[in-house]
Amino acid sequence: MIDIVVTTCNRVSLLKCTISHILQRTTLGSYKLTIIDDASTDGTQEYLMNTQFKFVTLKERVGIPAHLRNMLSLTKSDPIVFTDDDILCPKLEPDWLIQGLQAMKVRPEIGILALNLPQCNIDNKRHLIKSGLEVSLSHNVGGSFVFIRRKVLQKYAPIDGMISPVKAMCYSARKKGWQVGYLTEVYCQHIGAISVRNSFDLSDELKKVFPVNSDTLEPPKKYKG
Repeated sequence: MIDIVVTTCNRVSLLKCTISHILQRTTLGSYKLTIIDDASTDGTQEYLMNTQFKFVTLKERVGIPAHLRNMLSLTKSDPIVFTDDDILCPKLEPDWLIQGLQAMKVRPEIGILALNLPQCNIDNKRHLIKSGLEVSLSHNVGGSFVFIRRKVLQKYAPIDGMISPVKAMCYSARKKGWQVGYLTEVYCQHIGAISVRNSFDLSDELKKVFPVNSDTLEPPKKYKG
């Protein structure tokens, strides 16, 4: 089974949504879910205590760099999948996890692989460079369902104080010859960016709508590339 690790801090409504999508859109029995709670005070710990997931609750906030380093002791799979607590996975067949693992198997030079986040492509004017098994190479990926090989995490997990720890890890790995990329046609999306949000109490800032397909999370064609 593949370890999926979700880190969270004081965003219990978003966390519930992220977990709900993982449970509904990932093949049962193919993964083990672990939640790392970074000293939340909003009811996150109470919520986790009433679930069947493996979880770790911290008394003091330590941040993503420390979580990335500590994932090795909390997991056994290779690769490990890491995501933030405000990201949705798509509904696909075969599922997103199977497709990501297949790409990592076929492309051993890929050390870090993420699901495609359309907003990042648009914001960074990133053009898709298709290569191999529907993988687009890039200089970095975000905290959006990231497949990380254990040896890469062991050697290049970021130090404390990094503003963008996953980006820092990508740059370090690339300097040593590893490739970084994302699945070209397998999309994820920030919760606040989807147009279907029926049962979640989100802030006004998160209600900005970026139109996507609610199942595949694919953006409109005019946004692609």
